[in-house]
Amino acid sequence: MAENDIYDSKGKFESFKSRLDEYLEAPMGKRKYQIKSKGNIKYFDILFRKFEARDISFIRRMRLMKNFMIINHVIKKDLKGVSRDDIDKLMAYFNNRNFSPKTKRDFVIDLKFIWKQILPEKDEKGRIDETLIPYAVRHVNGKVDRSREKLRGDRFSIDEFEKLISAFSDDVRMQALLTLALESLARPQELLYVKIKDVEVFDNYAKIWVSEHGKEGTKFLRSIDSFRYVAEWYTKHPLKRDPNAFFFITTGNRSKYEQLTPSAVNKKLREKCSLIGLRKPLTFYSLKRNGVTIRRLRGDSDVNIQHIAGWTSTKQLKTYDLSNQEDSFKLELVRRGIVKPDKKFNEFQPLNKKCIFCGFDNGLGESICANCKRPLDREIIENEMKGKEEENRRLNEKMNMMENAIGKLLVMAYKDNPSEASELAKKSWFKLVKVR
Repeated sequence: MAENDIYDSKGKFESFKSRLDEYLEAPMGKRKYQIKSKGNIKYFDILFRKFEARDISFIRRMRLMKNFMIINHVIKKDLKGVSRDDIDKLMAYFNNRNFSPKTKRDFVIDLKFIWKQILPEKDEKGRIDETLIPYAVRHVNGKVDRSREKLRGDRFSIDEFEKLISAFSDDVRMQALLTLALESLARPQELLYVKIKDVEVFDNYAKIWVSEHGKEGTKFLRSIDSFRYVAEWYTKHPLKRDPNAFFFITTGNRSKYEQLTPSAVNKKLREKCSLIGLRKPLTFYSLKRNGVTIRRLRGDSDVNIQHIAGWTSTKQLKTYDLSNQEDSFKLELVRRGIVKPDKKFNEFQPLNKKCIFCGFDNGLGESICANCKRPLDREIIENEMKGKEEENRRLNEKMNMMENAIGKLLVMAYKDNPSEASELAKKSWFKLVKVR
């Protein structure tokens, strides 16, 4: 039996079923679509039975219902009598809307799937043949012109992510969630269903098990770069003695200690992005896409990324990778030693900060080592070293001036009283040696 998810898709689907007759009326409020032919209600009932028989997830049911509503909004007659011309008009209506290329591809896939369920083709003996695509929709092509694809606009650099993590300095829970999402390449639902019993903390790393609601089944998430924040939140978790408590929970006065939701995370991301001046449409899912991109630019193999994400193949890389030709060109220059990896190439560096003095691994948003209290930024260290060198240089100049002045005084004194001058010279020399 399909289970509810973090987006409450089950509740949305049940609500849609209970209000199906309302969609026969003209759209009102936020509702956009209307079932133009009353006779097509029977096809919804067929789909509902097919969903139960196939045990389709509720989130996919909602996507299929949305697309089926578009079909019924455009086509004004019984679907049994639909011709290819009617389907072409439907596709023209859909293509003229501002949908993404992926949404258009998915619509064609769903269109053919729906037709196979409600109006299946039959073989020569009159039996339903699930392998055949119904003639009315067989000609529809899901390929989209690549030139129409647009960048998402939610790609960020490591410097920007560091500022974002620093902005959550008063909320280690969010620091742990965001850094773990970027490192583990996990989906929002997988992370937000993690419970206390699923977290295994070791000396300098952690394993977080996805024991339920994993799209690829059960697996574990790696926490190495994010360990500093994960371990701290694990220690501070108010319900850490309850193994069945969610690991990422709400901490506000309203709905306190309940499961954190993607909408709540997205709201906090928008607030902090506005605060630090990061004008990008970041969402919880942006972390997964950027995590894949950073790992590819860092030199991780596709197979390694597949294992980290828990995928069954490397096909998903095409969906999540945000890198482009410019990134590949810069990476090649760095590898060949033509350019040095400076701040513009932070994507190729590890996602934690190792102290060069004591070797302690610090969180990405830290500026001072938590162990030895020294600065982690190399520029700050270099500036401090330059300052000390300049201070030593000035001190040496002053010492040289003092030596010259004392030498001149001794020469003058030696002319008047050689014995006293010799004794004074010895005392002055010993004092200078002690100072140096």
